[in-house]
Amino acid sequence: MAKYTRLRYDVTQNPLADVVREVLKVDDLEGLAASEWLATRETDQSTPYHKQFYDNFDIVSPAYRTLARHLLGDTVDDVYLQRVPTFRVHLRNSVAVGSWHRDRDFGHDPAEVNYWVPVTRAFGNNTLWIDNEPVHAEYGEVIVFDGANSWHGNVVNDTEISRVSIDFRTLPRSAYQPNGKKSVSYGMPFLLGQYWDVV
Repeated sequence: MAKYTRLRYDVTQNPLADVVREVLKVDDLEGLAASEWLATRETDQSTPYHKQFYDNFDIVSPAYRTLARHLLGDTVDDVYLQRVPTFRVHLRNSVAVGSWHRDRDFGHDPAEVNYWVPVTRAFGNNTLWIDNEPVHAEYGEVIVFDGANSWHGNVVNDTEISRVSIDFRTLPRSAYQPNGKKSVSYGMPFLLGQYWDVV
């Protein structure tokens, strides 16, 4: 079975990278400065870039929801969508995610599907790895994979650029079961109207 599926969208119709540049107030996402320390599981969501993104998510939200509707197509009414996508910055000399993992190990439902959306080039040691295989992707491509049950992570970025991406999850509405668990990235309860939303 394939480890992932590669989808594409038109970046002239949905210029997601431009929106991310706007909220981060930078001209070049690939040129984000190298990190002076190695991110950990506890700090990988703590950069000033993450704060800028989440504090200004209302600016990103329309492009995000448009992209999600495009990617989901006819299944849009059958799933719940992660309300706020997870923002990743893979700075040079650091990592974007502090530990290799399966999402189910952090309370995610095994029925979830992950969508990984780079807004820069993703290659070599700046990219997402699924089951020990680097996944090369260009801006305008989306990698769909079983992040709940597949080992995934990243390695120290020794390329010449920083990688920026978002990722989000969907859950079949038929699998939704309210519980008291919360997401590890930002402590959001896995509940409809909080972590989950209709598309």
